[in-house]
Amino acid sequence: MLTLPLRARWLVVTTVVRAALIWAVPLFALTTSPWLLGWGSGSGVLDLNLGTLLRVAAMAAAVPVLAATALIVWFPHERYGDWVVERIGRAGGHPTNRAVNLADQLGLATGTYRHRVMAVDSPVPNVAAIPGREGTTVIVTAGAEQQLPRDDLEALMATQVVVASDPWVRVASAAQLVSAPRFAVLFGAGFLNPLLIPLAFVAFFGHRRGDAVRDMVADSAALRATRHPEALSRSLYELRPAAPHASALRVGLPAFLVDQYWVLSRRSKVTTTVSGPAGSRQWTTTEEIAAEMAMRADRVLRGARGDLDALFDLRSWKRAVKGLGRQERTPTGLSIPLTPDEQARAAQVGSTLG
Repeated sequence: MLTLPLRARWLVVTTVVRAALIWAVPLFALTTSPWLLGWGSGSGVLDLNLGTLLRVAAMAAAVPVLAATALIVWFPHERYGDWVVERIGRAGGHPTNRAVNLADQLGLATGTYRHRVMAVDSPVPNVAAIPGREGTTVIVTAGAEQQLPRDDLEALMATQVVVASDPWVRVASAAQLVSAPRFAVLFGAGFLNPLLIPLAFVAFFGHRRGDAVRDMVADSAALRATRHPEALSRSLYELRPAAPHASALRVGLPAFLVDQYWVLSRRSKVTTTVSGPAGSRQWTTTEEIAAEMAMRADRVLRGARGDLDALFDLRSWKRAVKGLGRQERTPTGLSIPLTPDEQARAAQVGSTLG
């Protein structure tokens, strides 16, 4: 098992706390709802004195946090992973002996030797590794096998195998999964208790932090496992042209249930517009995913050069998010928006999808 630095583990702990706190909101909103309690009218369903109300509200805030934390820490990854692999198989994924030798090499690097390989017939290059009770299943798309050199493909597989096996990365992945419905949870609370409507706006701030932390910890662990850190950085960046079509990869389950396993996020396409004193800017989910891949490639490249602090640099990630919709670059000079050449390659991937 690979040992992660204290800073990485601290980032995971804070991510767990953030994910768990989200689930205190709906039950607290319900138990303090004016529609349920009938504030000022005496017509509510419940007739509680102030002391009882405070105790109920405190329990409503604490119990979901403890339950969510317990779920994250003791999440049944293997059982969940078996269910995911079964759904991928139903969607057309099939067992294969291709790339098995790469999986065996990864076993030597990570200390775990039971890796199965499944192929998905999709031109969208992507790689996943999913834990299971009988071993980790590595999912490789046809696009990844055809477009990525051997060293690059091995590096990506290493990243995802570590995601499936490292205990700290597993906790970060579970936190990402538990916090996935944050928009529905925080917006729904406003309907139960109008005083909590401002929390709906909190959903727009830091909503990708859990994903970023999971990727940071995974990349740090993968950097320690792979023999080719430059190939890992290169392969992460080479996946960017597939960002506009990542959501077209149909593998049995919606993205928010399995994104923690895939290298390239499969989030649905949405457009975000932000207005402020400096003007307005607009970006799409495609640009978000491309920026994330650029920052991951930049982070691994700096880490391979000895700048280990770069592996857990949330400030650079935040600057990248603020740079969406602008012609910004990473600290090592990588383009954050898709370049014209990458856009042309994205069009080629799109043409193969029909």
